[in-house]
Amino acid sequence: MRSLLLTPEVSLSKSTAVPESIKIIIEALKDKKVEDLVVLDLIGLVPYTDYFIIGSGNSSTHVQTLADTVAKLIKIPNVGGVRLESDQAANWILIDGGEFVLHLFQPKARKFYNLEDLWEDAPQLEV
Repeated sequence: MRSLLLTPEVSLSKSTAVPESIKIIIEALKDKKVEDLVVLDLIGLVPYTDYFIIGSGNSSTHVQTLADTVAKLIKIPNVGGVRLESDQAANWILIDGGEFVLHLFQPKARKFYNLEDLWEDAPQLEV
């Protein structure tokens, strides 16, 4: 990963405000008791999405419930559903929502992959 050199006046994103579409996802996750929720602003850093939403569940069932909740929210009829990837134990579930990529982890997997440090150049939004 390349490092970006920014002066304090330069911002990768036009706004540090969380878009309404992302707020809806965040509220749904909070309603299902997501833990350690983080939103990273990737605008200008990657071409495939604008935001990473990262959260944890305390068990495979909890992580799967969080993923199911978001999948139902963003499913669009006649488009073929949502792009979702997971291992069998639901240690890490990824949902590609286009504007955002949701990463849901069990605690050990989250600590192992440590996406927040991997994407340390991305501004973290207030949630």
